[in-house]
Amino acid sequence: MFTFSGVAGYSSATNDYQLHPDVNYDQSSDVTPVTFDRSKTERFQNDPHFDYSEKIEDDNLWQQFKNWLYRHWVNFWRWLFGDFGSNSFIYFLYKAMPYLIIGGIIIFLIWLFYKLNPGSSLLHSKDEAKVYFTEEEKIIKSEDIQALIDEALTNKDYRLAVRYYFLLILKSLSENEIIKYEFDKTNSDYSREIKHQQISSQFKKSASIYEYVWYGNFDVSETDFDKAKIQFVTLKNNIKKSE
Repeated sequence: MFTFSGVAGYSSATNDYQLHPDVNYDQSSDVTPVTFDRSKTERFQNDPHFDYSEKIEDDNLWQQFKNWLYRHWVNFWRWLFGDFGSNSFIYFLYKAMPYLIIGGIIIFLIWLFYKLNPGSSLLHSKDEAKVYFTEEEKIIKSEDIQALIDEALTNKDYRLAVRYYFLLILKSLSENEIIKYEFDKTNSDYSREIKHQQISSQFKKSASIYEYVWYGNFDVSETDFDKAKIQFVTLKNNIKKSE
């Protein structure tokens, strides 16, 4: 090893600066030259963790679609307004419009879901439950059947009066808990429910008269009605006695 020192001076003969070096050699005996392990250098070069080169990856399909959409969006605005500056209102509208469109679509979908979703009714206060009766149920549960019988007799509609009398029998049986009235039950069903032998027998006769007159669609005279009325009144009185 050596150190170098010198003094620069100007030479008029050569019209240039000249260096007059004084060389000092290092006479130390423990100085060794620096060496590099080439295998370690190659190992670091082949390690991908030390690879800091930038890699350009190909766009995926989603990115390609967004780029395609963006190009067409820009071309549309340029076709519509021509070139516009970055500080113009058109540029602001061009930047904000995608967000406005997305927001409008979201609002529309929420509105559509609210309108079509049956569960949206849960957001409202529930109205009182509405019960819909058949004509027969409505008469038995809420009408004054005796008044309906009197009206039918006034109009000399004896066939309708027979129907009302039979419904009056069903109402009386239900109120006395001899049967459990349900609109979809048949007269045979009611007959099997009646445990009282005499009432069961009389009910079968009354049901036969009603079915013959009402479903047979026959004309009923006043005399025919009076005969049917005796059967209905007798049954009704027996129902009251069973209380």
